[in-house]
Amino acid sequence: MKRVAFYTLGCKMNFHETAYMEERFKDAGYRIVPFSEEADVYVINTCTVTSVADSKSRKAIRRAKSRNPNALVVVTGCYSEVYPEEVEKVKEADFITGNVEKFNIVDLVERRLKGELPRTYVKGVWKEKIFYPLTIRHYEGKSRAFLKVQQGCELFCTYCIIPKARGRMVSLPPEEVLRQVKELVDSGYKEIVLTGTHLGAYGREFPGWSLARLVEEIVKLPLYRLRLSSVEPIEFTPHLVDVVTSSEKVAPHFHIPLQSGSRTVLERMKRRYSPEDYVKVVEEILKRRPDSCIGTDVMVGFPGETEEEFKGTLELVESLPFGYLHVFPYSKRKGTVAAKLKDSVPPEVKKERASVLRGIGREKSLEYRRRFLGRELPAVVLSEVEGGKSTALTDNYIRVILDRRFEPGKVVKVRLKEVGQKREENYGEVVS
Repeated sequence: MKRVAFYTLGCKMNFHETAYMEERFKDAGYRIVPFSEEADVYVINTCTVTSVADSKSRKAIRRAKSRNPNALVVVTGCYSEVYPEEVEKVKEADFITGNVEKFNIVDLVERRLKGELPRTYVKGVWKEKIFYPLTIRHYEGKSRAFLKVQQGCELFCTYCIIPKARGRMVSLPPEEVLRQVKELVDSGYKEIVLTGTHLGAYGREFPGWSLARLVEEIVKLPLYRLRLSSVEPIEFTPHLVDVVTSSEKVAPHFHIPLQSGSRTVLERMKRRYSPEDYVKVVEEILKRRPDSCIGTDVMVGFPGETEEEFKGTLELVESLPFGYLHVFPYSKRKGTVAAKLKDSVPPEVKKERASVLRGIGREKSLEYRRRFLGRELPAVVLSEVEGGKSTALTDNYIRVILDRRFEPGKVVKVRLKEVGQKREENYGEVVS
């Protein structure tokens, strides 16, 4: 039996697509093995949101080949979609494909092994507007399922390469979303995470539909928990805010990208909202569901960012009770508008600003988690860990190490006993 191993970088959608590819390889008779083991085929599902992601992708390609020099190393995802010529320079990459190719990856790999396809086979994501449905029956080693309901982005923020990596906006028809949710619930998944390149744009091509209406329909089903992946602040309409704050089935955890707390930087980024708009959305959600975990992305060092503009970001971040921050130094992406902007921020300044914000992020995270010490929180057991213990994820996105072993997927009530400096260093006990 042939062995295949996967390595995934980047967003939840990439992880969802990797799960789909794993299942297709299993259906074709392959055995899934860990990436750390020897395999006959290695598939690296890449990310290109930053130059760091590019570097990690290249390192993963080389690691795969070092584990088995005779293996076929397959590179797919956003890095190879947008910059195939860069991936071609990595001699360990044997087969280079893009995002569209993920959906018939087994056939393409078999054809490449037979010598029927060239080393680089990237058709491009902008040639057609088609949603590629991913029917997945089992997520390898996971207690929760990721369901891609939307793909593509046409916002073209000036720093972002993702529209070129993911193509036009298109949604999975609502009846198909509901069918897949039912199937996942019937398969025993307690948590379903909705994902998309631009999730908040879901349903625009279907009259009367939106992300808010989709969530309304999903929570009518007998599922335990629905979680949303990243949603832009401008997509939090009054209807969506009502839906996500009124249903107990919707996890009180919302990832709302900020990028900058400076109005002028947001304008240069073409982010289409103001700092005041952002604060209003977060405060409205917290007014209705005060225990919600609010996570965000913040970029530092965008071209021309002054000390005063950075101070605006600091002040906004400090004013809100974030549960966590993802902080990124600006990374120049060839093919974006921002790549042509002048007034680059020196690397050492970007590094210092990122360090300051990450420090605030750690403090915010610790402060948020401490609020729940001694409280009983609903959670889903994720996996076992060494020493006969388990990890669980609470509704409000606190990862907790439990005092004993529980079956993955089990719904429990956890009392939080200790929180650590790191987000994953939390300890609790199951009370029911």
